[in-house]
Amino acid sequence: MVHVLGPSTGGIRRHVRYLAHNPPPGFTTLRVCGPGSLEQYFDGLPFAPLTADGIADADVVHAHGVTAGRVALRRRRPPVVLTLHVYDVAGGRPAPARAALRMLAPAIVRRADAVIAVSVEIAARVPGAVVIPPAAEPRGAPRRDRREVRAELGAADDEVVVMSIARLHRDKSLHVLIEAARLAGLTCWVAGDGPLRAELERLAQGTRVRLLGYRDDVSDLLGAADLFALTSLGEGYPVVVVEALQAGLPVVATDVGAVREMVGDAGEIVDPGDATALASSLSRIAGNDEVRAGLMRRAGARSLPQPEELVRRVGEVYQRVMS
Repeated sequence: MVHVLGPSTGGIRRHVRYLAHNPPPGFTTLRVCGPGSLEQYFDGLPFAPLTADGIADADVVHAHGVTAGRVALRRRRPPVVLTLHVYDVAGGRPAPARAALRMLAPAIVRRADAVIAVSVEIAARVPGAVVIPPAAEPRGAPRRDRREVRAELGAADDEVVVMSIARLHRDKSLHVLIEAARLAGLTCWVAGDGPLRAELERLAQGTRVRLLGYRDDVSDLLGAADLFALTSLGEGYPVVVVEALQAGLPVVATDVGAVREMVGDAGEIVDPGDATALASSLSRIAGNDEVRAGLMRRAGARSLPQPEELVRRVGEVYQRVMS
């Protein structure tokens, strides 16, 4: 089998990398096809450019997103499984590209042999789609003590710390998080890098928000934090929310994609772009130890899909389109 993906960041890349390294029983990954800028990310896996030529020898092709589906469907065969990670398939692109993809998207979805939606919210808009959340390799347990991490970043033992993990891009709306932290007077760590680094650094001046850049110790940071915040304008099934819940953190997040069904009773949901509502939720949880402890218990108890089970279910879809 061959995985095909277009320009991708964050959770989509992690999902594809996990599936490529851990194919369903009975399947072997021949290669990953994508933009050359992603080749290093898939180090250790056969990699080829994003063209229809890279899929000719596959028994099944798994395309991730409409751009990838458009490439994969240029051939009549092999069968194509299309995963939709978001419903607004053209988000984050220049206006002409958005318009073109939105026109093409319905036809691409119809032509796919099977469609996987990463959330119930997406599946409700695509008749016949199978709901299978993304699979991604676990971050693992923290390697360092909570106090050590907090001391390194200048947070007192009894200080409530809000954590966020996001690419510094306009779609993540991190200016809203900075404003909410300012309004609430809370300490906030943001792990991630991206094109808005300089602008966000400027906005964070005079607040208790620290932009940490790219970090390879995310498990340590989650273990040292007390709350998790996600301020995205759009998401599919954000794996960072799964990781926060697994770390036992209450989640305050925007009402996008599958977030509401993921968080359940382990946090609060706010409207995208509303810094005042975000600040209110964060303050309410940060300022009440009993409330926060109850949410932490619920976060740790959330029943979340296991990667191995998700891979098995993807394999069932592959078998169906090949039969």
